Amino acid sequence: MTLFALLKCVHVTCALLSISGFTLRCIWMYRDTALLEHRLAKVLPHIVDTLLLGSAVGMLFLWQTFPFALPWLNAKIFLLLIYIGLGMVALRFGKTKTVRGVAALLALLTAFYIVAVATTQSVKGPLLLF
Repeated sequence: MTLFALLKCVHVTCALLSISGFTLRCIWMYRDTALLEHRLAKVLPHIVDTLLLGSAVGMLFLWQTFPFALPWLNAKIFLLLIYIGLGMVALRFGKTKTVRGVAALLALLTAFYIVAVATTQSVKGPLLLF
């Protein structure tokens, strides 16, 4: 297995773990579960997201390119910022459960779009199906 293949495997795995963990924490938030306050629920997402970012940087280094050189990577970065903002509203700053729930749903749709852009390497992502 090449270093790039290993980094890609780590990146994809961490992306799935990150989205799954976010979904689980949103469910816990909606159900008012004390598990959301568990130390692991607070620390593990940061570890996974750090590995996710580190693997992305490693792949860019091996590609010998900058993220802004490729339109689909620009789209991923832009969508990632939206995902982070919506996630913050969903898990922290939303005043009501309705606001938090809508933000969580929009964040998950944004995550789906990010995965589609990464998979297709096109800004159109899932829109390529139409």
